[in-house]
Amino acid sequence: MPLDNDFARLSDFEPMEAELTAIRRHLHAHPELSFEEAETARFVAEKLESWGYEVTRNVGGHGVVARMTVGAGKKSIAIRADMDALPITEETGRPYASTVTGKMHACGQ
Repeated sequence: MPLDNDFARLSDFEPMEAELTAIRRHLHAHPELSFEEAETARFVAEKLESWGYEVTRNVGGHGVVARMTVGAGKKSIAIRADMDALPITEETGRPYASTVTGKMHACGQ
């Protein structure tokens, strides 16, 4: 991915748009509640590994930590994301709606 001035631009991700959309929709359709995210963690870890990240699994339970080294610089960035769903029944009717009764990813809905 080409970087301009050491910063990624949204346009850098356009070639991955379909893949990223499919990933988001898969995660949305297969929610797991907190402390139950075994399949979600597996899915996320496998995707990160396929993109070249060094992955540590089962951090504090089902946590996933990914690391990638690029160049010899000393700069780093950390990003944190929640993977758990909420105990809510989804009624959006979207094609990628939750397939699990009583569980959904409701952020941004």
